[in-house]
Amino acid sequence: MRALPASPALVFALVLLGAAPAYAYPQWQFSSGATRCSSCHFSPTGGGLLSDYGRDQAGEELSSFGGDGTLLHGVGRRMPDWLAVGGDLRGAFVVNDVQDPGGPKVAAFPMQAELGVRLALPAGFSLSGLVGVRGQVRQPDDLVPDQNYQPITYSRLISREHFVMWRRASRGAYAKLGRFYAPFGLRLPEHIFYVRRDLGFNLMEESYNLSGGYVGESSELHLTAFAPDQLRHMGGTEWGGAAYYEHHIFDHTGAVGGQTKLGSGVGVTRWIVGGVAKQYVPGLKTLFLAEADLVYNRFHATGVGSTMQLVGIVGATWLPARGTMVSLYGEHEQTDLRVSNASREAASLALTWFPYAHIELQALGRLQFPAGGATARTLLLQVHYYL
Repeated sequence: MRALPASPALVFALVLLGAAPAYAYPQWQFSSGATRCSSCHFSPTGGGLLSDYGRDQAGEELSSFGGDGTLLHGVGRRMPDWLAVGGDLRGAFVVNDVQDPGGPKVAAFPMQAELGVRLALPAGFSLSGLVGVRGQVRQPDDLVPDQNYQPITYSRLISREHFVMWRRASRGAYAKLGRFYAPFGLRLPEHIFYVRRDLGFNLMEESYNLSGGYVGESSELHLTAFAPDQLRHMGGTEWGGAAYYEHHIFDHTGAVGGQTKLGSGVGVTRWIVGGVAKQYVPGLKTLFLAEADLVYNRFHATGVGSTMQLVGIVGATWLPARGTMVSLYGEHEQTDLRVSNASREAASLALTWFPYAHIELQALGRLQFPAGGATARTLLLQVHYYL
């Protein structure tokens, strides 16, 4: 094993491997007594800034040793009702072994530094935004990954999310316009999972959306029209629409959902149809979850044709004590259902601990098994502090 210098290219590559922006943990849904992610977050679909209720829960119910969940451990209690402020700082250590002759790659690096603000306006409107620091400043001739399909010259500051929203209450109709991810799938925080990375929800792939829907007592519906960023050319490249519906089952201890997404981007049009399921079993203190999606890819180039892709994940999270999670995931992706050896599997084990309000520690081990290829091994350690 050899340690590599923390060059900008290495840091950026590893940020892509493991970064986990502040999404809602789907494991808290049902297991914590909250049946909707929007109970703890301002967003109707969860994620992003925590509401006052969410901050109280973080300190009183979801952390091993409690603490004050408000902004900076108490400063938030003195802020006006129309202003919400938050932020995330995250550092990581990673060992990545992809059977390279040079040996595993080892690095420690800053992963996330973001500040979020929400301004409540009259008549149920609000303005929200995140501002953060890029993992790397790119030069015009640098290699550019898919999710940043045009170089961003000398740009250190980014805004993954910024939107205006209308929402009068935690339940009922809402409308949202701006940059964010379209509501879809399990919305797991780890973007390295195939259901995120390969379905248009990878790191920095947020698009500009017009989203609306309805959140009820036992069901929710979200409809979204999306488009690429036409000013900075950063993020998702597709134009299209998505729909997600979820309904609670078994006395609000679980949910099943259906989803579809149609998008046309650079060189390909794809149609996704899939479903999700979540079920908490109190006697086992375990939340089971699953997602499966069929993806029809139609390539624009003459003679290339089309493929039918299958992407799925199953997992279980055991919550043995307050503030602790033990999560096991299995994944499968078949790049083309007509080709038998065009598949890969993955298995991941995540140990997550919230010792005090504002603090999260996580160790994640991951094995990937490409058909006909060598096993790739990853160990990722994270320290996360939210304001």
